[in-house]
Amino acid sequence: MNAGKTLSPQLPERHLGMVFFRRVAELGERPFVKLQRQGCFEEVSWKDFGVQVSRLMLGLDSSGIRKGEMVAILAENRLEWLFADLATLASGLPNVVLSPRLSEAALLKILGHCAARAVFVENETAAGRILNLKGQLPSLAHIIVMDAPLAPMDGALSFEKLLQLGATRDPLRLTAILESVHSDDLATIIYTSGSTGEPKGVMRTQRNLLSNIAAGGEISLSKPDELVVLVLSLNHLLGRFGFHKGAATGRTTAVVETTELEVDLETIKTLAPTSMSLVPRVLGHVCEKILARAENARSWEQLEALDGKKSARGRLEAEESERYDQLRKALRAAFMDCFGGRLKYLSYAGAPMPPRLMRLFELIGIPLLGSYGSTECGGVTLSGLGEVRPGNLGKPFANIELRIAEDGEILVRGPTVTPGYFGDAEATREVLDADGWFHTGDLGIIEADGSLRMIGRKKDVFYCADGSNIYPGRIELSLESDPFIRQAVLVGDCRPFIAALIVADRQKMAQEVGKEEAALTGAEIERLVESTVERINGRLEENERIKRFVILDRDFPGTVRSVTALQKIKIDRQAAAELYRAEIDSLYP
Repeated sequence: MNAGKTLSPQLPERHLGMVFFRRVAELGERPFVKLQRQGCFEEVSWKDFGVQVSRLMLGLDSSGIRKGEMVAILAENRLEWLFADLATLASGLPNVVLSPRLSEAALLKILGHCAARAVFVENETAAGRILNLKGQLPSLAHIIVMDAPLAPMDGALSFEKLLQLGATRDPLRLTAILESVHSDDLATIIYTSGSTGEPKGVMRTQRNLLSNIAAGGEISLSKPDELVVLVLSLNHLLGRFGFHKGAATGRTTAVVETTELEVDLETIKTLAPTSMSLVPRVLGHVCEKILARAENARSWEQLEALDGKKSARGRLEAEESERYDQLRKALRAAFMDCFGGRLKYLSYAGAPMPPRLMRLFELIGIPLLGSYGSTECGGVTLSGLGEVRPGNLGKPFANIELRIAEDGEILVRGPTVTPGYFGDAEATREVLDADGWFHTGDLGIIEADGSLRMIGRKKDVFYCADGSNIYPGRIELSLESDPFIRQAVLVGDCRPFIAALIVADRQKMAQEVGKEEAALTGAEIERLVESTVERINGRLEENERIKRFVILDRDFPGTVRSVTALQKIKIDRQAAAELYRAEIDSLYP
């Protein structure tokens, strides 16, 4: 066998790399990946993708990187990212995928904590960032630059050179590498925000990855026309899961260039996906674009009004019922046309879907499949197949057990659950009990049909609309540690960005500007609060930064903000949301 040929599918499928190479052998010239680059789509067949992954595996091996050593991938969506992800997973090199938007401080913490041996970066600028940190990273030996020319860079190696190195190696070495990887080997570490500001590394084994994809069944070959569009960063758990599922099932995966709100409907229509994966915020933006066309917005207003009447009265008059059906069909046709006419379902995760959007898609007959599951459980624990009910998260997959603890906490057990946090036995013991149950920190009830309803949270965390998790208590403490801010309550749970309700310390502000407190102007107060927020934002990661704030006239009541006997600040966020509804609404126009 040589690196340009496919791997024999006879090997036991102990890990994702083996399953992938089986698909390479089966599917050959069929398209595997379509990736948008500068407005055009680059299409790569299974065979060609397999050649590149093979060469990269052998190139990494030639560089002296051995099984079990950590490799980081620091890049946005691009073809080389996909090659690097599968090559490291297939080689038994646990990878750590990181957003380039992370600060130097965060990169240093994570790369140091996992003792990364190599880092893939996008370009020379990114390589420079890592080179500046290299002196503080004793384990780091290789910086691999995706855009670099073949000429060697100072302190770095080009991606293309690594591929060329792999092409010269004995191809029998590839089989040996694949056979050396086992189901319970560490596959990847996913770093999540910690409540104290220190990131925690969620370990995912090879078995975890395959169990997530199989969901209790077998990993079967997709139909030839199946195509999923990922409108997500590959650094997002749902986006990466979509890619891995495609690699295992043989479906074509299209990754669009954008991961934010400027989704091009014509691109989606041209791709004609059979499914799409995205976060609720992006789907909301897509719906706005579709409704802005022709008479779609007016049709939706009429349908929504009739639906309200039907709900209130239990029925519609004959003429109303006929119009109701006409509007449903017209909107379905409009949406299906914008999605290319083949769409079977949309999947989402990272934040709850707004009930109004859920109802829209239910009425037009396009399934929305929501997934509940923390990073520790693989991100996909349940799927909302069946009846669409806001707040209901669906039923567990066949390989997942659910239980509700005495205090109402949702517990999860199964082969998708993490073995723990990398290098942090204490944090692992806090969430994984002796019987293997993962304590999610969410509160819920199991309904009569076996589905799960989430009713609250035991831990104080924001699930933001972009799919990130934020621990607000740490940021609030930073704000209140500043002399000009007396009290602060963050908002942003299931919202597009973080904002704050702030009580200024007017006495200290007056001392600062040399005035009596009563003489302070609103402009002076706002300027001092704004400068404080900007200073604190400079110490936060991009997704944690406070984008807007409201200054309140008086302290929060005890029903909203209280101090426990142990001097711990306790925020009742539901009470804050109710009491300051108008102020919060003004932050999110």
